[in-house]
Amino acid sequence: MTRALLATLMSLFLAFGARAAPPVQAVDLRDMQAWLVSDRSLPLITVKMAWRGGAAADPEGKAGLGMLLARLMNEGAGDMPANAFQQAMADHAMTLSFSAGRDEMTATLRCLSRYKHICFELLRLAVNAPRFDDEAIARMKQEQRTAILRAQQSPGTIARNEIMKLAFGAHPYGQLRDGTQDSLAAISAADIRAHYNAILARDNLYLAVVGDIGRAELRRMMRHVFTPLPARSSISRVGDAAIAQGPTSRHIARAGPQTSIVFAQQGVGHHHPLFFADFVMNSILGGSGFSSRLTEQVREARGLAYSVYSGTSNFEQAAMWNGSVASDNDTAQQAMDVIRAEMRRMANEPVSAERLAAAKTYLTGNYALRFDSGSKIASQLIGVQLNGWPMSYFKTRNANINKVTIDDVQRAAQLLTADKLLIVSVGGTKVSAD
Repeated sequence: MTRALLATLMSLFLAFGARAAPPVQAVDLRDMQAWLVSDRSLPLITVKMAWRGGAAADPEGKAGLGMLLARLMNEGAGDMPANAFQQAMADHAMTLSFSAGRDEMTATLRCLSRYKHICFELLRLAVNAPRFDDEAIARMKQEQRTAILRAQQSPGTIARNEIMKLAFGAHPYGQLRDGTQDSLAAISAADIRAHYNAILARDNLYLAVVGDIGRAELRRMMRHVFTPLPARSSISRVGDAAIAQGPTSRHIARAGPQTSIVFAQQGVGHHHPLFFADFVMNSILGGSGFSSRLTEQVREARGLAYSVYSGTSNFEQAAMWNGSVASDNDTAQQAMDVIRAEMRRMANEPVSAERLAAAKTYLTGNYALRFDSGSKIASQLIGVQLNGWPMSYFKTRNANINKVTIDDVQRAAQLLTADKLLIVSVGGTKVSAD
């Protein structure tokens, strides 16, 4: 990319971010809708897609099926096996990737607009005619097995996976996204095809498009790529998830000088009346990096950890407030005690006007960084759709943050229960939740 092109790109997206409201249009075709940010100044197009039906939709005993399906979606389509399909993408400077989250499968296409016709045709084939060849299935299974083994070597990943099991128990949110070696071995080609048929449909599609494309062109692309999909999906939606209430701790012994800790409890969902208050509160507590209270008290004042974090993970059927810290074995319990003390202080003592103002400035100013590339803009458009928010969210988000008061922050903090946490520790020290 030339320096002039990069400068144009940055000025365009920073202009979007500065007003925190990209010029989004709704483009309708039959039973589908896409959110479009159109700009002709750069020859780039980004298409972001999502279908409900992520890892939580994996059938019992087949954990990892959704992730395996996602890995296979660009491994051959139509009459092109994997090598030919990948070569066609490379020949036309196109990238197409798929992934599976807890609640949805997502896909991202990026291409130069001069190749858009062949790129959209390759996308049509991938979405409507994936091959699921035996060779590709075996190769992607091996890739997934390697990912499982890699996760088992990371204390932080082990702790995060274990907190999901502790929080959700038998609910599908407690399943590992990559599955296990045994569950992966149980998945057949027929399972993959059936899962694909259940998920990919028009009523299950969320679509965002950013870049060098207009409304009429987008409708043609939607008609070409997505109208061949079935009208209705048949994926089973997961039920409401109740997060277990602590205090409960679980320890996984592991040799090494440090203990990794993950903690969690019930969080505040996207449609809760205190959602924005909770967002601001958590920024002050542990979500704003080096300016957060947890960093000040755990790292700066006591030197107990290099980093400490808290935030809310929002799923379609649950909201979980969670955080993490890693500390020397000798100081791991002390680090967790300081975190709980800061949670109590947030609930019992109103924050200062200066601290609240600084948090608002950080959150509203930082929002611009979510719009500094086409991929980021497309991800924001898809995220807002998946969260069930209206298109006006981009215009009202910062205003809602600025409306948060000191009392609102304290009310949100009082939803935290420092003495009822779920805690997982991985390392040399068992950390107590009491």
